[in-house]
Amino acid sequence: MAIFTFSRSSLVLSFFLVAALARPSSKTQIRAITNTSLTDVSTAFSKAGIVPGVIPVFKPTGLLDVVFTVPATQQAVNATPGTNLTTQQTANEPQFVLAPSDTTSASNAEFVVALFDPDAPTPQNTTFAQFRHFLGAGYRWSADTGVLTNTTAALTEFVPPGPPPYSDPHRYLVLVYVQSEDFASKVPSILNASTPRTNFNMTAFSDALGLGAPFAGTFFFTGPDSTATPSGSGSGASPSATQKGSGAVSLHSQLVVTGVFVLILTTYFLS
Repeated sequence: MAIFTFSRSSLVLSFFLVAALARPSSKTQIRAITNTSLTDVSTAFSKAGIVPGVIPVFKPTGLLDVVFTVPATQQAVNATPGTNLTTQQTANEPQFVLAPSDTTSASNAEFVVALFDPDAPTPQNTTFAQFRHFLGAGYRWSADTGVLTNTTAALTEFVPPGPPPYSDPHRYLVLVYVQSEDFASKVPSILNASTPRTNFNMTAFSDALGLGAPFAGTFFFTGPDSTATPSGSGSGASPSATQKGSGAVSLHSQLVVTGVFVLILTTYFLS
């Protein structure tokens, strides 16, 4: 039998190599646009009661990924339509990644991004809805990464989802609009730092500023507990958090287990 002569430094190097390979990646990728994918998003909005219950129409011309970074693990979590996320997963301000069907127009446009809750304080009692969690303007699209970025202060700073303890999971909508030319001059008379976050109306805001219909959008569910499982009481059906978020975690676990197995075998042959 061959004699293995691994040094202690080689063993340590192998451990760090395995750890690096097993670390979850937060890199985002631009999704491909197809008529089917756009239709799927529109259908999801209708099934969740968002159309026509929250906005009158939704016919997107681009796909939107909303990517949260989990504070404890730095793992990227993508809020695709109907995803079930916890308050821990949505604690930080997300990154917005856009895949437009017309890349030339998107490269020359500015965008407005809004995140709001139509189920405040509960899906059965929406007296505070819509609650505005974030509103930003002046976003530019990167053809290389798909990421939307801006250099101006948010119109409404990000506040993370936080449904009350007794509530069913809430729907959280993220909509992207093409910014109108006179948006910057008009918006101060409609919304400013003293404007309450509660009782916001996205459709009325869009109409007043000439934004038109949403360019792209997505939505996710967040409940007051760690599982955030909807009970089917009017906020729409959604899959479990483990079904939607297990892919990256499973791959991570498999890589770690593989690395441990390799280290055990190496230790065996060295002994």
